[in-house]
Amino acid sequence: MNGMIEEKYRLDRDIYHLLKDEPFFALLSRQLDKRADETIPTAGIKYNPERIAYELIYNPKFMQSLSDKHKKWVMMHELYHASLGHCQHRKLSDLNRQTANVAMDLAINSLSNMIDNAPEFVLMPGRGQFEDITMMGMATEWYANHIKKEQEKDPDKYRGEGDDCEGGEGQGNGQGQFDDHSDFGQGDLTEEEAMGKQIADKKLQDAIGKAVNECDVGDGKGGEPKGWGTVSHKTIKEIRDAVKNAFKLDPKKVLASFIKASVAADKKTSVTKRNRRLPGRKFGRRTQHRANIAISIDQSGSVSDELLARVFEWLNDFAKFASFTVIPFDHRVFEEKVYVWKKGEKRKRERVLCGGTDFSAPSAYVNKRSFDGHIIVTDMLAGKPIRSGCQRLWLTDKYGSRCPYFKPVGERLLVLD
Repeated sequence: MNGMIEEKYRLDRDIYHLLKDEPFFALLSRQLDKRADETIPTAGIKYNPERIAYELIYNPKFMQSLSDKHKKWVMMHELYHASLGHCQHRKLSDLNRQTANVAMDLAINSLSNMIDNAPEFVLMPGRGQFEDITMMGMATEWYANHIKKEQEKDPDKYRGEGDDCEGGEGQGNGQGQFDDHSDFGQGDLTEEEAMGKQIADKKLQDAIGKAVNECDVGDGKGGEPKGWGTVSHKTIKEIRDAVKNAFKLDPKKVLASFIKASVAADKKTSVTKRNRRLPGRKFGRRTQHRANIAISIDQSGSVSDELLARVFEWLNDFAKFASFTVIPFDHRVFEEKVYVWKKGEKRKRERVLCGGTDFSAPSAYVNKRSFDGHIIVTDMLAGKPIRSGCQRLWLTDKYGSRCPYFKPVGERLLVLD
């Protein structure tokens, strides 16, 4: 190309153009990271364990090969998966993954605003191996139950030339599942992995709720309601219901996820030998991972002994895999009592101060040092603190959540039951 390097396609540049007449999907897409990935054949909603969040991934070559009409369709298809709870797989947990995945695609692709522009390579009732299914726009559970009943009669039914109806390459006569569902549901996850995914599920649900609210009543800053574009009333109700059925997170899991997200890399230079064909020394980097977390504990008289007792109980559990720096404070930091809670240690609850409260005191202490995360245990009865130099999480009880002196913006507030 005249010596010029061809620039890779970036989906985020097309978002406004593709979704300008679909407010709900535009609002939701803004809250999801879009990441190019040439190792996947097409596109998908994937859980990223490093970021503890869902993201929309896509193969640039695949997206670039599509017309604008089909690019928009693919985007809406993936965002429907996110909006209808498919990433969590909750309602279909009693089915095998393949049946659930196919049912999800049939339900989405046959919606009234998806049928007309659907590419030929996607699953569709009445098309290809599903030509005997004539009902359009039914719920995922309806398609799943139909497939299950038919396969009980004939195990080979609905199996195309690919692997159990999965085309994978986005090719075929409507007989291939074109996108990636590999991270839907819990699957065979370790306790730590399941914990992180639950956090991501909650983040996604919060993002959907925010988009729903802007479509219905506006952004809360005087803006007009955005409306729902081509989404049908039936589907709007289903999305609203999914948001209302929000699940509560175990506070212990939230804290564990926060600690995992705060892990920093401790890099050291090491020397290794080159092979015989490359004599001499080779300098490299050896990386060790550690969590450097500060936990500031409000010692003011208004903080209940019960709250302190519960937190110390949890920290005894967390100390099994990480060390913490415990910072007692009230209106100042009691530096003489700051200590490192080493990995594997067990400690008893103690109260060393009982004055007023100033959140800026521990925040300034942490900002001057190399911490990766800062947890403040408090009843929230003090004014807004200075800005934190690392990610900060607030931990309080129901009493503290009812009348906080300020609401943390851009920071998580965890309320204990």
